[in-house]
Amino acid sequence: MLSATASEYLETIYNIAAEGEAVVGARLAEKFHVAAASVTEMLHRLQREGYIEMDRTHGPILTAPGLAEAEASLRQHRLAERFLAEVLGMDWIAAHEEAHALQHAMTPAIEKRVVEVLGNPTTCPHGNPIPGSGVNTREYLRDHRAERLSGLAVGAPVRVLCTSEVVEDESALLRYLSDKGIQPGTSVVVRDNGPDDSSPLMLDVAGAPVALGRDVARRIWVEPNEKASADKRDLAASHT
Repeated sequence: MLSATASEYLETIYNIAAEGEAVVGARLAEKFHVAAASVTEMLHRLQREGYIEMDRTHGPILTAPGLAEAEASLRQHRLAERFLAEVLGMDWIAAHEEAHALQHAMTPAIEKRVVEVLGNPTTCPHGNPIPGSGVNTREYLRDHRAERLSGLAVGAPVRVLCTSEVVEDESALLRYLSDKGIQPGTSVVVRDNGPDDSSPLMLDVAGAPVALGRDVARRIWVEPNEKASADKRDLAASHT
């Protein structure tokens, strides 16, 4: 039986890989607020138990058992978040914080009933895909042609798809985004990306001006807003 911490390591390795990045020890140490030696010790344990393989280029890679454990854990966590938000009426910050306790108490029977009550949701309140719900979780970002908001071109209309779960303090990120009115489904346009990487992004968020730091913007995944693009083309055509 994996510990809660070991499960979180597998989830994080899974999420980093899904975002198309190499899994480096420094990223894991930042995520879990631990020393590099602690990360190395956990990775060696997961390797001995057959959940990961170590690759010189890409770092730890999940094996088939590791993938199964990560997806089962993420499924329960994201279902728990959805249940807490939709059925109990918690905001997305409280749902994230309380889901850790609920997911570890979720038996197969409870999980089945939660899915029935929620109507087999495909994403959590933060827009991330729920494994086993019928979407390709590992290819979700690529399937949606998602980009990080921090790298977006000026003027491109997009819609917020999801927030990254590979962050040092997810609650703080969600609280900050709530204050800015940014959540999955929100329409966004970059109006000015500043002269350099230290400059904030100036955004149009659902019609309101918002300044957003690049470090935060990097943790937001957006997808093309096809309707807004079509409306923009129609407007341009009407003036020709």
